[in-house]
Amino acid sequence: MAQPAAAIYEDTTTGWDADETSGEDGNRLLHGLPADEAERIESMLEAVELRSMEEITAAGDAIEWVHFPDSSVISLVTLVNGNGGVEALTVGRDGMSAFPLIAGARTSFARVVVQIPGRARRGSAQEFLAAIEEMPELRRRLQLYTQLAFDVTSQSSACNRIHVTEERCARWLLMAQDRAGRDDFKLTQTFLAQMLGVRRPAVTVAVGILERSGLIAHRRGRIQITDRTGLEDAACECYSAIRRRQAELLGF
Repeated sequence: MAQPAAAIYEDTTTGWDADETSGEDGNRLLHGLPADEAERIESMLEAVELRSMEEITAAGDAIEWVHFPDSSVISLVTLVNGNGGVEALTVGRDGMSAFPLIAGARTSFARVVVQIPGRARRGSAQEFLAAIEEMPELRRRLQLYTQLAFDVTSQSSACNRIHVTEERCARWLLMAQDRAGRDDFKLTQTFLAQMLGVRRPAVTVAVGILERSGLIAHRRGRIQITDRTGLEDAACECYSAIRRRQAELLGF
């Protein structure tokens, strides 16, 4: 069963005030659905606020909930030998947390944990599975998103092996901004180190380089992107490759 996140992570978020429920357009997979499908899916979902480092599903557990983030960001983390593991995928307003359901899986291989707090819409996985066959457009979008998730995971695997921490850090922050829909969010360096699969000192160095270049501002437990164009230049080519693939498959 899922354990309280506090038992695994130290939450040291402090600092700037910000609207953690902000987000530009809500979840993009749900935006613009045919009226009958939009009405059906909205009737199944409830609005929830997700807390930083909240565990949604433990690795190996049954998938009980479907989350469509609006302004929150969720990570799927692959565990190795009981250690903290490495992030396999970031899910925000571009996707859904429980996409393995679309492929027929009923349990989660990864640990599913909240990366950036904010809003989401949540529904029962069982009810969702019973209804999805009657929502062909949403099913089509989710099938394409499942393919995107595979492609992003493949790209990230190569990125983690080839590119330096500073480039990967820039890529990750850009993806977090895209998925949260804002440029200011709570994020500890400890958590960022886990997401990148590196030690905390390596993240401290990388964040320091980006901050001295004027690309981000950092306070204890909080990061703000101040120069997106410069951050894109600092990121490895994996970010633009992922953006192109997402636009090709999903149109946004």
